[in-house]
Amino acid sequence: MKIIIPSTGPLADQRTADYVTNIAKRLNAQLVVLRILSEKETEADGEQSLRLFVDNGKREKVPVNIILRRGHVASVIIETAQEKSVDLIILGVSRGEIVAEWMNANAMERTDIPVLLIPKWVRGAGDRRRKAEREPELNLDKAVNHLRGNFMKAL
Repeated sequence: MKIIIPSTGPLADQRTADYVTNIAKRLNAQLVVLRILSEKETEADGEQSLRLFVDNGKREKVPVNIILRRGHVASVIIETAQEKSVDLIILGVSRGEIVAEWMNANAMERTDIPVLLIPKWVRGAGDRRRKAEREPELNLDKAVNHLRGNFMKAL
């Protein structure tokens, strides 16, 4: 199984990297971490921004493949996901451009690959964030069991 996690930001979030690596580990999956570079960014910038995923993968024994691309966000995600034959796309929900462009491009209509949205970990998220911190394994267990069930049905 392969999971793609796209990124457009200058730095990966530690909680997101931990969460996604944990999902990949539980599903015995390979992570394909896609960095969509802006016009001003160098490949070195892109590689540095994804260091957390590489480090987490080594620590948790999850294979991580880093890919750097330029272009329209939704198109690059879909093209790369198809090229790498991924089974799942994970998008971090934030005020960033990935989800907005994904929705604006009607990307859901352009691919049959399932998409999982995960919350962006932000400071000041209040009680909901504190509750999630108290029960992260329970929430992840539910998500992973749901994913396993859906993939088994698809096979």
